[in-house]
Amino acid sequence: MMDAGFSFQETLQILETDKNASLFEEMRRKLEEGCSVSEFLTPLTEKSVRSYISGFVMYMDAGAALGAACAIVRVEKSERKKLISGCLYPCLLLAGMTAGIFLFASFVLPSMLGLMRSLDLSGSENYELLRTLIRTFSALLFVLCVTSVVFALWRLSPSNIDETYRFLCPRFKDSWLVMAASRDFTRFFLECVRRKVPTMQALRMLKQMKEKPLVALIANELDESLMSGTSFEKAMASPYVESALARFIHLAAAAANVETMLEGYLAMSAKRTEAAIRRFSTAVQLFSYSLIGLVLIFVYSILMLPMTMLQQI
Repeated sequence: MMDAGFSFQETLQILETDKNASLFEEMRRKLEEGCSVSEFLTPLTEKSVRSYISGFVMYMDAGAALGAACAIVRVEKSERKKLISGCLYPCLLLAGMTAGIFLFASFVLPSMLGLMRSLDLSGSENYELLRTLIRTFSALLFVLCVTSVVFALWRLSPSNIDETYRFLCPRFKDSWLVMAASRDFTRFFLECVRRKVPTMQALRMLKQMKEKPLVALIANELDESLMSGTSFEKAMASPYVESALARFIHLAAAAANVETMLEGYLAMSAKRTEAAIRRFSTAVQLFSYSLIGLVLIFVYSILMLPMTMLQQI
């Protein structure tokens, strides 16, 4: 509402309800005491918004800072929901399949192989070897998945992600981490462009975003390049920025419409992320179903052995 031209006091009056009356009264009291909106607004917002507004409010008025923070939080929540819904099921399927195969090979197969030995059926030694291979493979797959997740969480933790990013960028240009960091940087930078924040001022603000270390890293690299006399278009050719974003900035410079180009890049990035989630989900599900199918074929062959022996008598 403040973006629509309402003052802060008018916005409070319009939005006040019985539930938020005490909070709004506290805001009015702060204003009467001579405090600026930026001084008391940050502690009163929810945690996800507070972490961003504290940086924005130093370079924007309170309304613009609140609007930018809320816009970014809404998009991040939407993306997080899509990521979880797209990746959770295949990951749980793979974990359940691995655990199920291991338990089957540990408790069910021994009874079936014991029955084969009691009937003196040939080939039981081969099936025993296959049972050992199945147990070993499922255990190794489970350990590999857990180790990969733990390693990724460690290297992508806030204390290590800068080092990981600087290591990956020169060696793996446009890797998924570079694309994700460039998308996050663009999202923050776009909010600054929409609110007419000068480029140098926006970069100095973003490089102080402790909650987003990769956004701060990219902003710092670009700020240093601009301070050395490099144009913004050439600075975007940094290995720390995705090449697709650099091309969009090049087009924006030619078309003199940065906001539209940045929105276009984010739209492209969203479609690319959705496609990557679909590919990941499909690949994991196909792998899981294939392993389940192989186990079913293996069990079927064991169950059919007695019938085969009877036909040969």
